[in-house]
Amino acid sequence: MMFNRMVIVLGLVFALTVPVQVPAQTATNDGTTLKQIIIFGRHSIRSSTVDLALLQPFAVDVYPPLFKVATGCLTANGVTAENLLGTYYSQYLSYEGLLTGNPRTDALASYFRSNSIERSWMTANAFGTGLIPSFPPPVHSFSVYPQAPDPVFDPIAAGVAKVDPNLAATQVQEIFNSGEALASAYSGDFSLIRSVLFDYPLGTQPPPPTPRYCPSGQTQTFCIDPTAISIPLTANTQNIKTGSVINVGALADTDGANDPFIMQYADGFPMDQVAWGRLPTSEQNCTASEPNCKPDLLSQTTRIVDAVFSIEVRTPYLSQVQSSNAASHILRTMQQAVTGSKVPGAFGDAGSRIVVVISSDTYVAGLAGLLNMHWQLPEYQPDYCAPGGALVFELRQSNRGYLVRVFYTAQSFDQLRYLRPLTLNDPPKTIQLLVPGGSTSATDLDVNFAVFQKLMNNAIGRQYVENPRKEVPPEPLSGVTCQ
Repeated sequence: MMFNRMVIVLGLVFALTVPVQVPAQTATNDGTTLKQIIIFGRHSIRSSTVDLALLQPFAVDVYPPLFKVATGCLTANGVTAENLLGTYYSQYLSYEGLLTGNPRTDALASYFRSNSIERSWMTANAFGTGLIPSFPPPVHSFSVYPQAPDPVFDPIAAGVAKVDPNLAATQVQEIFNSGEALASAYSGDFSLIRSVLFDYPLGTQPPPPTPRYCPSGQTQTFCIDPTAISIPLTANTQNIKTGSVINVGALADTDGANDPFIMQYADGFPMDQVAWGRLPTSEQNCTASEPNCKPDLLSQTTRIVDAVFSIEVRTPYLSQVQSSNAASHILRTMQQAVTGSKVPGAFGDAGSRIVVVISSDTYVAGLAGLLNMHWQLPEYQPDYCAPGGALVFELRQSNRGYLVRVFYTAQSFDQLRYLRPLTLNDPPKTIQLLVPGGSTSATDLDVNFAVFQKLMNNAIGRQYVENPRKEVPPEPLSGVTCQ
């Protein structure tokens, strides 16, 4: 019921772009007023974050370098896709009354923040350009050249939170048993990705490893099967940062080898170049615009990255260590909107009604894990953080006081691939989330703000939160390009 209501409300914004009467079946008034929105999202479509030369031992054919941008950079289509998302929210928030139509006033009521990675800054900038085209808000970020750890997103590297890797590993092993158990649980996903990397039909036995050679620079060497590497589930001891406390072995290597295929599809690569055209397809997924057919199992390959996040950022101890600082900023930002007074350690100031925070899927998954929130969107695996996808926190006011609605929203794979404008009939995929302990009924997922505060305060580990009175937030950056 709440999901349907959100889709209807989101769709309404497009009816207001032309002076016509809103159809009765889409009109709704639930007696609440949107007072603030916080969009905590992932960057949009990018190239592989691993140099393709380093991935070559994992595949019998050369990875096609067709992204036309450097390693880990936002693609041109990624910029466009995020701009479309910003344009959608411009219409939605105009309907809700958070945008006034006065660009300068709207920019002053907006706050944009990204972590210190170029693709995140560029995503936030593209969203802002769509949100307020004539006066895009500046994006606040710490230095990206060289990269400076941002304590909101990476409290471990920034020295705000101290993690006990051995304690983390013990808890991970208690929850997930062993690497052997995980290898068995994800054997079908490993088999699918292995068949793509080594070019043999899914469901058949792979060829013997010894005669298989993989390109590596100017030579050929024996292939390395990333799915056959061990999964230690032990503590990493060097270069520890948020999202890499546990050695997940084959899960990380297999995800790295598979990641380019996801981005290839989202970025609009011809189908015969998406995973070398080896992902199984069926005629039911063929269309006039895509005669080579959409891969049936593209989404299944992302189960590996979800497994990585379940271990690295969603387990209780690690989610608290790594996500408490971000959660405390979200809560303070809401408190600031409720009280109308500046709260130290909040995003923006007391007038910030639209807050956009862009980082990576690691941090989105971690924040969701802190409150044990889950989602399922069409085309995607459970809890998958799609390119440009976001946790959305809406602070609303009714005659009963303030309440919070939490959503997960993302463009579908095909909305990304074909750069579809988001309209009344084709909105981003959205679902309102259950906040455990916060909802009063199975059909009403709204959470009283006082209850939400209590849940957040109970989840947050204060020892992992930066002293808000000592915090020095970043200044706006400009002219950032990915190198």
